[in-house]
Amino acid sequence: MSVRFIPDALSAEAGAVEQLASIPRLPPLHIDRPRLVRALLDTDCRLRLICAPAGFGKTVLMSECARLVPPGTRLVWLDLGGRACTVQALYGQLSDALGERTGKDDRSENDMLALLRQVRQPLWIMLDDYPRDYSPELDACIDMLLDMGPAQISWWVSSRRQPAWKLPRLLLQGHLLELEAEALAFTAEELEQLLSVHRLTLSSETFQQLHHVMEGWPAGVCLMLLHADEQALRERLVAGTPLLRDYVQREVMAGLSDEVRRAMLALARMPRFSAELCDHVLDGVGREILDILKTLQLFIRQIDNCGEWFRLWKPLALMLQRSAETTAPTQAHLRACQWFASRGEMREAVEHALWAGQPEVAANYLQRYGQEQLLIGDNVSRFLKWRSELPQDLFASTTRLIVLQGWALIISARLDEVDDCLAELAKFFPQPDARRQAQLLAQWQALRGFLARLRGEPEARQNCLQALEVLSDHAWAQRVLCYQVLTQQAMAEGELELAQQYNSEGMKLARLKGSVLYEVMLSVDRIQLLELTGEFERAVGVLNETLQALRDSVRRSPLIGRLQLLQGHLLAYQGLDEPAQEAYQLGKAETETCGDSYCFFGYVGLAELAARSHEFACAYHWLRDAERLSQWRHVPEARFRGILPLINGVAWLHQGELRKARGALYQVLELYEGRGYLSPSGFYELLPRVRRYLAVIDVLEGQPARAITALREQIEQNLLAQRLGLACECRFSLAEALQADGQVAEAELELRLALSEAARQHLVKPLYELQYRQPQWLARVLPAAKGESLRQRLLSYEREPEMTLPAADETVLSNRELTVLRLIAQGCSNQEIAEQLFISLHTVKTHARRINTKLGVARRTQAVAKAKALAWL
Repeated sequence: MSVRFIPDALSAEAGAVEQLASIPRLPPLHIDRPRLVRALLDTDCRLRLICAPAGFGKTVLMSECARLVPPGTRLVWLDLGGRACTVQALYGQLSDALGERTGKDDRSENDMLALLRQVRQPLWIMLDDYPRDYSPELDACIDMLLDMGPAQISWWVSSRRQPAWKLPRLLLQGHLLELEAEALAFTAEELEQLLSVHRLTLSSETFQQLHHVMEGWPAGVCLMLLHADEQALRERLVAGTPLLRDYVQREVMAGLSDEVRRAMLALARMPRFSAELCDHVLDGVGREILDILKTLQLFIRQIDNCGEWFRLWKPLALMLQRSAETTAPTQAHLRACQWFASRGEMREAVEHALWAGQPEVAANYLQRYGQEQLLIGDNVSRFLKWRSELPQDLFASTTRLIVLQGWALIISARLDEVDDCLAELAKFFPQPDARRQAQLLAQWQALRGFLARLRGEPEARQNCLQALEVLSDHAWAQRVLCYQVLTQQAMAEGELELAQQYNSEGMKLARLKGSVLYEVMLSVDRIQLLELTGEFERAVGVLNETLQALRDSVRRSPLIGRLQLLQGHLLAYQGLDEPAQEAYQLGKAETETCGDSYCFFGYVGLAELAARSHEFACAYHWLRDAERLSQWRHVPEARFRGILPLINGVAWLHQGELRKARGALYQVLELYEGRGYLSPSGFYELLPRVRRYLAVIDVLEGQPARAITALREQIEQNLLAQRLGLACECRFSLAEALQADGQVAEAELELRLALSEAARQHLVKPLYELQYRQPQWLARVLPAAKGESLRQRLLSYEREPEMTLPAADETVLSNRELTVLRLIAQGCSNQEIAEQLFISLHTVKTHARRINTKLGVARRTQAVAKAKALAWL
């Protein structure tokens, strides 16, 4: 059998014209999509399959590629129109296109193979709109041709149906490139290009809404934009458009069975569904229906990596929800509610109960909502949204619901509303028996203790200690939270050893209960403890381990955001400004999404970084945003008392506005002095920092003698409290004060002592101030190679033997050695010390030997006695 090609006499140009004649024309408002065209043209494979629902531009894309057929390659374009097609019909179209006409109708797949094997030049066979109904004979024929056909033939197929071919095998062999709906959807850049073609300019808000609602569906976007200005587009995005409704009816829903149509109408209201859920909601035929929807490419979008969970594409789901065919979805939502509740997924159970218009059922499922779930994703925001939607009497109907909303409000720092929860809880007294009375009172005290801590009130400790005496093992979550309050209260009071003990107790309980989330929550306090005591490098190590452990457990959590904010804080202290800024941004976004009040620290951290870089306009911008956010979210001033004026004061100080800086810092002191308030959680060094900055202002205003006295007192206080990081910062300020007072030798000795301690801690932050105000002095004591950063210079200082401290200072113990010595003084054994500090027994013995060596003693008792004589204990 011979195949007749274009005669030799026909020019190459005429041949190209003939090949393009059958290709459909491009739309009048067409935009090029080079990312997709390149992907298709640059891949050397046997099959290019473009498989997507209606309106994703499959034909347009393939016709773009057809116009770029390489020289010497033959092109055959067959428009199958989505209609049924037999093997014989396909053979007839191919033989006509290739130039062989025969009157014989009975042709088999072997005849097709023989026809194609006679092709000698490269050939593209483009099958547009492959049959939409299942066609076993045709599928088997094409499958055989893909497997056994000549290597010079490339198949291009666009289809709304997933053909029954051996696609995994072709993929493994490198013979398949498949483009699906996600790849064909418009990107933001392509959408901007399309708007330009339509000569339409949109505001950022409308643009984002269009991109979000339509999810890049080309047909939907184009129909929305047809003869529209921005106002018309905004209205269409809310109410839809008749053209789009007609398109969906004709191109998507037409021809579907009643059973499939009903299923799609039900699934349109489901944020996500699986085969098992579909079975439960759709009377046992869900799996079959889901297979049909996937095979027919009926706008099913996979939303996980395992192929278990799906949803409808958003634009179609919205259209179906507005459809006149939509009936009351109560039954489907109630069934979904039951299914999710049986799996312990209370968030979804509550959502579906509310959608079904059953608030009593929702309240019943909320009873099973665990406190730990508030630390996952945006569950806090969701919980408070339910609180606003459910009747208030239902939400206050049980002590369990009241306690849950209390903890949700605490995470969001809506402290005044927690008072309302405590008042509601008080209405349930007295209880029927003494045991329940004591347990409810302990729950009340735990909540009251946490509220007092966030307000900086000293009675937090008493409430939590009393609650711990009573709370049962069943209320272990509240017990862990009490330990967290006690840890934070001790940090705010400067009792860091006590804080470590409470933190260890809480961690032990969380681990016994197998709660990764609560362990991570307490790890945030542990990292801050390490930071306060100057162990920045160890704090970074613990933070990285904790962040990895949390990400292995949950994808989104306010705790992830808190850790990222803390990471930014530690990186900023170490002079790594760019990664610090990135960590602050990530943490701010995560905590905002999850409804966590800690997002405030993201704004504050970014403001402090900007002020340090003398980008003052940017710093004040972040501070204004922090204040605005707190007001918008109804966060009372007590939660972050004094932090904003402190950072404002620091910015004024860096800017040289000393009078304004002093005024802002005195404002912080006025908020605390005489009122008994403690520093806010997450900012435990607030008042000591204010006092250091006031001493710096004294130096800059020409009163170094007063600053020297204040700073020496502060160094002593910080060392006694084990705040070694802040003590080091005060040493730098003291060195600067001594220099300003003319005590040059003492100033240099103090500076070298400060540099040595800063190098040990990897503490770069105080060098920025010195670099700005005393660059020549710092350059002489801490020389710099070309291009070295402050951090590199400091770490080099640590490694140079001539830069070590004088012999008189060699007895200074590290923070870890001080901690070990304090535990020795308390009578703890080496094993007990190892357990409390989470280190090995060998490490404890090593620390003990070093302590004896540095103090020049032989026994533990002698070390304790000498340390007491030196006022270290």
